[in-house]
Amino acid sequence: MNVRLISASAATLSLLALLASCGSAKNTTSANLSAAQAKYPGYSMADFTAGKALYAENCGRCHPTYAPGSHTEEQWANWVPKMVPMANENAGSVAIDAAGQEQILRFLYAASH
Repeated sequence: MNVRLISASAATLSLLALLASCGSAKNTTSANLSAAQAKYPGYSMADFTAGKALYAENCGRCHPTYAPGSHTEEQWANWVPKMVPMANENAGSVAIDAAGQEQILRFLYAASH
């Protein structure tokens, strides 16, 4: 009986920890969105989601995607324009246009602040 109670308590604590981490991720996203809105007036959650999708779908084709905070804003501003032509070539079409490139850069900024 005591073993089952301990197992149930451990499972409950694990579930609570998981739920708590989900909640803090939402708070981080809100804070990141606020930082991006300060730099890019009118920036929305839809913009964030679109940039995130472009980044994941295209950059992840050739290599693992890097965490947005793994590079500075300046480093991303240098790397993304160099990588876009390669991503388009890999896709066999224009998967990322100039507006898409800007969406990716803004997503990376928002997600790293």
